[in-house]
Amino acid sequence: MTTSSLELSARRPVRAPRRKRSLRANLLGWLFLVPAIALIGIFTIVPFGQAILLSFQSWDGVSPDTPWVGLANYEFIASDPIFWASMRNVLFFGVVGFFVGNGVALGMALAVNRVTRGKTFFRTVFYLPGVLSVVVVGLLFSFILAPGSGVLNRVLELVGLGALQQNWLGDPSVALPAVAAVFVWFHWGFGFLLFLAGLQDVPKELYEAAELDGARPWTQFRYITWPHLAPVTSIVSLLTLLAALQIFGTVQVLTNGGPGYHTMVPTLAIFNEAFVNWRYGTAAAMSVVFGGALVLLSVLQLAITGRRSRA
Repeated sequence: MTTSSLELSARRPVRAPRRKRSLRANLLGWLFLVPAIALIGIFTIVPFGQAILLSFQSWDGVSPDTPWVGLANYEFIASDPIFWASMRNVLFFGVVGFFVGNGVALGMALAVNRVTRGKTFFRTVFYLPGVLSVVVVGLLFSFILAPGSGVLNRVLELVGLGALQQNWLGDPSVALPAVAAVFVWFHWGFGFLLFLAGLQDVPKELYEAAELDGARPWTQFRYITWPHLAPVTSIVSLLTLLAALQIFGTVQVLTNGGPGYHTMVPTLAIFNEAFVNWRYGTAAAMSVVFGGALVLLSVLQLAITGRRSRA
């Protein structure tokens, strides 16, 4: 037997225990995942399957009969102008939340990260909107944006900008941007805290070296800050986008989808279809279409951000 054969035979008994340990570790990991998988199955996958089944039936929420109607519910929503108006409006919320909301949160995090005093105060103040309930936010901005006696219109008049006074929530041309601005204010705290945590993990030595090389602030941001924030940006962007696309309470309290349907969103349209019009089959069809769009959008964004992070 050669020397190499002896070496190989000596290694064989070592590999078997390693494989067993690896298999045992994997099994242990799957055992820990079983409760989470069971909860996801019971509270997410099963209801989604029931919604798909209900979307092919007609049900008023009371009758025991649920007759099969085939694609009638999908044909109804295909020609429903309210549903498609809500899809356009929620796309607007998604774009505003993704670009404006994340931009404001990143700007505030950059500013707070540079100050040497008062960081705790600014962290508290900037995150404060996130701890309020959606009803409180709705009532607060109903008072601020009210026509005539609203705080915003009064302030504009006091500073000599009375020509800019608007019926912020009653005028179809400004109601949607006004509600989107409230959404940005309400949700910027979450992104702000994550961006600030990401900034504090960037090594200070990189900035010191860049300053010695004469790099300007924009160059430091582009080649040091932004690459280190890429993982945080991916998570914040995805969560902000999903929050914007699933907006419900803010719209319901502020405008209830009005004036007309200029601020209607899919979640509110589904709620009205089910609990106001008592057409659960149509509401289920809307949920399937809207939920499928959200899943596709999430997969697409994760694929794009994952490719960008690996680059």
